[in-house]
Amino acid sequence: MFWWWFRTIVDGILNLLAKAASMASSEATPANQRLTVSSDPVFSSIVDVQEAQRVERLADALSDNAPPWAAQYLKKAAPAFGIICAGAEVVGPAMWRFYKKLYDLYCQLPTDAASALWGMGICFFGGRYAVSLAAIAAFRESGGSKMILNLKELQLTMDQLMKANAEDDKVDEDKDGVADIDQIEKRQLAARKMALVLRTVDPGRVSEALSGLWSGYMGILCTLKYEFAKTVALAHSLGDNIRPLVAKILNPTLLSVTPPDYRKWISPTVNFSVKLVALVVAWKIQQVISSVHSGIQGGLLASRSLVSLLQGRKIINFGINDTMIDEIIGMGLAAGGIYYQLFSRGATPLILIPVLWPLGFLERWLQWSVTYMSVKDSPKVK
Repeated sequence: MFWWWFRTIVDGILNLLAKAASMASSEATPANQRLTVSSDPVFSSIVDVQEAQRVERLADALSDNAPPWAAQYLKKAAPAFGIICAGAEVVGPAMWRFYKKLYDLYCQLPTDAASALWGMGICFFGGRYAVSLAAIAAFRESGGSKMILNLKELQLTMDQLMKANAEDDKVDEDKDGVADIDQIEKRQLAARKMALVLRTVDPGRVSEALSGLWSGYMGILCTLKYEFAKTVALAHSLGDNIRPLVAKILNPTLLSVTPPDYRKWISPTVNFSVKLVALVVAWKIQQVISSVHSGIQGGLLASRSLVSLLQGRKIINFGINDTMIDEIIGMGLAAGGIYYQLFSRGATPLILIPVLWPLGFLERWLQWSVTYMSVKDSPKVK
């Protein structure tokens, strides 16, 4: 039953994506004809239609060598895959430049101003991104500079590969005005691009960079595992104690409405659902604790940095050691930050959504990673 539902859902999603792709782009042309750009101005302004069609042909060629059970899905996903990849080539660099510009602006701020801005962010949003902030601290303390060098090495390799691919797309050896990649068969296109990757990429440098990133990532996860061990333990405790009660309430009803052949799925489904709910509850409790902690920490950091900034600009003639104004302002900010996070739900302002979106994604990923790592390494009860 589970496999049937899975295939039905996947087929439905892929069919919708394929229809959307066919509506957005023109139909694929034969290999010996010039590829035409879609007349849709919106689509043409977002992605390169020719690039989308090339990626679609490449994905279609790879599906011919895939296992039979996967080939049908790869063929259905090929049109959408082409559009997504071509769109990523446009959106990805723009997003990278946007966040890099924000980081450069932050680095150009005076030290005290940057600390005050960081403290305000922690004060009002620290509880929502507790694991991410802990990961950033662990990143700084566990050789983050080496991971940055590894990322730059991968970025350099990717830039070289994209440059080589762009040059290969323009090659016209027969001088007929049509690029060679638009005239060859799908299998030849796949083989040509694979050979391009093998010629351009240095496997030793890439392997070393990936190994360095993985080592640093696992080091950060180990730090987070011990820092949030109580949260994971609470999730386990809630799941183990609530699961028998939920099973006694739900299992009889589920057994009565489920055909005999599928009743074996009832207990695992109930157990997984209870664990999932317990995990969400445990991390919500941790968010409350982190909101209080981050409110106080961020409020004091912001107020002390602000006083130091004003003293450095000769606006005030006293420092943080000469008065209690920094504590007063800091605790006021802390109260506001805690209230905002706990009682006003701490919703992210619309203007900050593009800035904090990566942290939200990173937060969910790290929560699941820490939980999975703790579950995997925990002793099995026999």
